[in-house]
Amino acid sequence: MNFNRITIDSSYIIFNSTGFYLTSSNDIDITLVYISNDFSGASNGDKVLEFYASTASGNVLFDISGFTVGREYTVKRSGTTIASPTANASEYISFSNNVWSEHLFEIFQQGMGSGDVTSPVISGVSSTNSDPLDTETAYGWVNITCDVTDDVAVDEVSLNITNPDGSYNNVSMNVGAGDSYYYNSSTAFSTYGNYSYLIWADDTSDNQKTSSNYAFSMPPNWDINNDGECNVFDQVLISNHYSETGNNGWIREDVDNDGQIGVLDLVLVSNNYGESWWG
Repeated sequence: MNFNRITIDSSYIIFNSTGFYLTSSNDIDITLVYISNDFSGASNGDKVLEFYASTASGNVLFDISGFTVGREYTVKRSGTTIASPTANASEYISFSNNVWSEHLFEIFQQGMGSGDVTSPVISGVSSTNSDPLDTETAYGWVNITCDVTDDVAVDEVSLNITNPDGSYNNVSMNVGAGDSYYYNSSTAFSTYGNYSYLIWADDTSDNQKTSSNYAFSMPPNWDINNDGECNVFDQVLISNHYSETGNNGWIREDVDNDGQIGVLDLVLVSNNYGESWWG
């Protein structure tokens, strides 16, 4: 690190425009590790200051200058967040510490700086599902995938699901290979009906992007042909496979997922005869 000016006094030390003003009942040692050379150009999550501090005991008040007015910062002590100060009109942030040995203090900017203003790009949104579709969680599943890229770094990708009753689920997507993200679930779409979903992403500078809405429909198990209503055509499909066996739930005609097409499957369809769900 190179400094144009270092000013040392009994109660403070200034490196260029970054000053440490300390209020402590005991002597305190400060070891500077890192100072950013561009506080105003820092982006969300960027480290701007790092130093070690050690004293015997007591509460120490840190007033540190040189920060960008109005921006919020995160102060970490040995990896643990202890404060989130905002730089005041005099470019100071303040925080205190009363837990002592030698500690590493790191200060990171929160929120977007003047650097990165480009939102992430969401592409390749698609869904795959169990074959056949099934509302029973032991057999049915749905997997939503997408690609998300950013000119700096992607921070978070979420899937927002609108359920058939109008309620919402918001879940974090998992990181896949390359730029891909996915969410695989046997429960999120287990209620029959019509769903919609979208992808939300942000980057490390808090630039955000939302995808288009996508539709997905989960038919009830008793609607064998997925036409939106339970009628004679569903009974005919079961009759066409009557007495056949296979793995549990291997075809939609195995309505009760017991591995054989029989009278119980016909009963389940008959119990819902005349019902419709698409609408």
